[in-house]
Amino acid sequence: MEKEEEKGKRAEDISILIGGKAGDGVLFTGNILARLLKRYGWWSVTYRDFPSNIRGEGTQYVVRAALSRIENRREGADILLAFDCEAIKKHIPHLNEGAFILCDSADVTALKSLVSPKVTSIAFPLRQPAREKFGKELYKNMMAIGAISYLLGLEISPVETIIKDLFLERKGQNVVELNLKAIDFGFELGQKLIPADQRWFLRRLDDDERLILMGDEAIALGALAGGCRFFAAYPICPASEIWQWLAPRIRDFGGVVLQVEDELAALNMAIGAAFAGARAMTSTSGPGASLMMEAFSLAGMTEVPVVIAHVQRVGPSTGLPTKTQQGDLLQWIFGSHGEFPRIVLAPGNVEECFTFTLAAFNLAEKFQGPVVILIDLDLGQNLRTAPFPLAETWTIDRGKLLSAQEVAQKLPYKRYLITEDGISPRVIPGTPGGIHLAESLEHDESGLRSEDPHVREKMMEKRMRKLLSIEAELPSPRIYGQPEARTAIIGVGSTRGPILEAINLLEREIKIRFLQVRTLWPFPSKEVSEFLKGVHQLIVVENNFSGQLLTLLRSQVNLDPGMKLESLRKYSPDNFTPEEIYRSLKEICQ
Repeated sequence: MEKEEEKGKRAEDISILIGGKAGDGVLFTGNILARLLKRYGWWSVTYRDFPSNIRGEGTQYVVRAALSRIENRREGADILLAFDCEAIKKHIPHLNEGAFILCDSADVTALKSLVSPKVTSIAFPLRQPAREKFGKELYKNMMAIGAISYLLGLEISPVETIIKDLFLERKGQNVVELNLKAIDFGFELGQKLIPADQRWFLRRLDDDERLILMGDEAIALGALAGGCRFFAAYPICPASEIWQWLAPRIRDFGGVVLQVEDELAALNMAIGAAFAGARAMTSTSGPGASLMMEAFSLAGMTEVPVVIAHVQRVGPSTGLPTKTQQGDLLQWIFGSHGEFPRIVLAPGNVEECFTFTLAAFNLAEKFQGPVVILIDLDLGQNLRTAPFPLAETWTIDRGKLLSAQEVAQKLPYKRYLITEDGISPRVIPGTPGGIHLAESLEHDESGLRSEDPHVREKMMEKRMRKLLSIEAELPSPRIYGQPEARTAIIGVGSTRGPILEAINLLEREIKIRFLQVRTLWPFPSKEVSEFLKGVHQLIVVENNFSGQLLTLLRSQVNLDPGMKLESLRKYSPDNFTPEEIYRSLKEICQ
């Protein structure tokens, strides 16, 4: 007799799409599945597309898993779990040939009329059995996890650990047991309803020392590890997960998270805490960043070290609050009023969200000014499996922070002392001998207000020199691909993953090199100029309408006028897929 495994399918890269309405538990189900596949040793990433209203409109969640490392979704899905027939109508064009559909329906006839002959579908009732067996419809999500576990040939034991981690402390053993029973029940239903030849059998690998987390969570973890002990923020999507992750954990380290009345208050409070000696931070997005601009320049003038995480979403105005975009690249570089030095870091993956946040606190204190960590919703709110440098050691460098003994040797103390590198010695208020004024108006070396033109020139030059002295410590660009290639790509942030995968798809057809910009300001002009030597064709890839990265590139680098310059932009509320970039590159490079 043929073994059941021999009837099923094998895969090295699989995508599962979960569709339904907001309130169906689509995101929760996807999160559990992504974590399960990660614990099975696969590289797991997610892409969630949900509306800004709470209930009723369509929502979807893609979980992609592969044996080799991946950083982003791809086009097409192999399995669709549909919580209603509307999800099938919406997603049928996005299914791969030979895909399999599980639909929460008991009406097989109605289901068959919706799907093409290229896919297999079965009615798999979830809501009704959940109500009948467990008394609540919400258990349908756990039943779905059990059914998909059977469909993919996964063991149940890793799911049990995930459920205990999620619910045991917050909701107790009884809730854990009910959820586990629902998973077992869904698995048993799968055995009865899913044909053996439609099953997938994913081999189990070692999980190794990897984590699965959102970029927002990685920023929060980096803040905690980097010594952040004060965080003030106003709730705004998609940045709220940063402080929501941090709030219950920072207390164990003697820190505090405050939810405040608006974003201007949030940054002002962070500046106040940083002035008092704490490592302080805030986060925001969209219109919240606009509100912060006044306080942003205050940090620049008073030379207070503060960290700001900005998670970009679609604008202008309220825009599309739950969709991704890279439309604010220039805001923190050229925003606010007047000129003052600032640093803008642009992580491209989850590990960099962590390490750049660690670096941001050191840079802020050494450079004595605001440091911005700029990501987008795609990187901020989607889960990615990543190796993490948690076993490594890192240092906390507070820069020119003087002790009482050091202050005594430098009396009279001048907070804004003009120095060769532009960075003045700093003290924490209350340090004996370190009394000073932090003035928002232009001031002299002592901090006293001054309108003397000569003083203004000297203080302006002092502040702007700081960037030159700190440049060597900023994250430099990373270069991938074939060094001898005459076709080049430049990208930033979450475009990194799909660009790298597109390059791999193209490697036998077109030679390409890729530069990932990791510090937006000060812009790495020298490194980019060096990278572009010998390049005949340059493609700049970004998620916005006006080509903001291209604008920055043109303003900071002397581009060869003979070089062919292309701009690959996407301004729909979706991120790039590798296939999109692959097709565009083939067309551009013909």
